[in-house]
Amino acid sequence: MLANNSVGRDLDDAVLAAVNQSINAAQSGLVQTITLTFACQNLPNLDTFTRTDGMVIFSKQVGNQWQRLGMTEVIMDNLNPAWVKSFDVQYHFEKRELYKVDVYDVDDTANLNNIAGHDYVGSLEFTVHEVVTSRD
Repeated sequence: MLANNSVGRDLDDAVLAAVNQSINAAQSGLVQTITLTFACQNLPNLDTFTRTDGMVIFSKQVGNQWQRLGMTEVIMDNLNPAWVKSFDVQYHFEKRELYKVDVYDVDDTANLNNIAGHDYVGSLEFTVHEVVTSRD
């Protein structure tokens, strides 16, 4: 009898958690998790003897500042990199959230977080809405 009561309680807890999650989602608006990956074409060659060693830093605008969400791996000697690292972001249908990718040519693979030690290639600011509704 005790085992059945425990199973019933577990089931009740699971149903309650699912209902609470649905209520919270309804209260906060429509939200979907989107996975973003990045690639570049025809990067400028900023290295003297080899090709660009590209890396992306991914950030989100919070207030007036950019909050770093992460960075990709470095792809060595490639002017058309397609990074494997992906980023999951929440897409709030009724919010305009600004994101940014900064591309760097890494010069010191031992010190990836020393951004000043790398060559800046360029950046792109976007909203997830632009990505979701784009044709390709």
